Amino acid sequence: MGLLLGSLAFGLFFLNDWNDWKWHFPPLRCCFAAGTAALIAGTVLLTPRPVEWTALHGIALALAAVFALALVYTLFFALSAKDAYVRQEERRDVCTIGVYALCRHPGVLWFAGLYLCLWGSVGVPLTAGALFTALDVLLVWFEDQKVFPARLAGYETYRRTTPFLIPSASSIRQAFLRN
Repeated sequence: MGLLLGSLAFGLFFLNDWNDWKWHFPPLRCCFAAGTAALIAGTVLLTPRPVEWTALHGIALALAAVFALALVYTLFFALSAKDAYVRQEERRDVCTIGVYALCRHPGVLWFAGLYLCLWGSVGVPLTAGALFTALDVLLVWFEDQKVFPARLAGYETYRRTTPFLIPSASSIRQAFLRN
């Protein structure tokens, strides 16, 4: 059931992006929030109980919290959440600073790190984390190819100057020298 809910979450994220790209139908704007809830619920259902705690489990859980905070920051604070998730019908400017100078989709890095640490801390199956990360990569590939070029002013230039997923030495310098 957890894998199904987690996979459904990415279907809802895709529907949200398609709506942002093509339809602009206000009731479908809830798909991102519904997908987030489904992903969290699926992850909770995938967490075995009980976990025998060691110091390594604690370190992995602390790192999971860091990755979760980085993901929340990237999605809701590094860019305007109001612009990104509420005013979808308007063309917006691309964000090219901070974490978005590292790579075009830094949330994928934090997401993969989060699931790796959830596996190491509370036992979320590694296969689930790998599946969800693969679905996330497919989603951001769709966003990168279709949604963002159509919805974000300056995205084509951003694509030429900033790595897709894996930060480069120059993008890391750019991210930290600009801030």
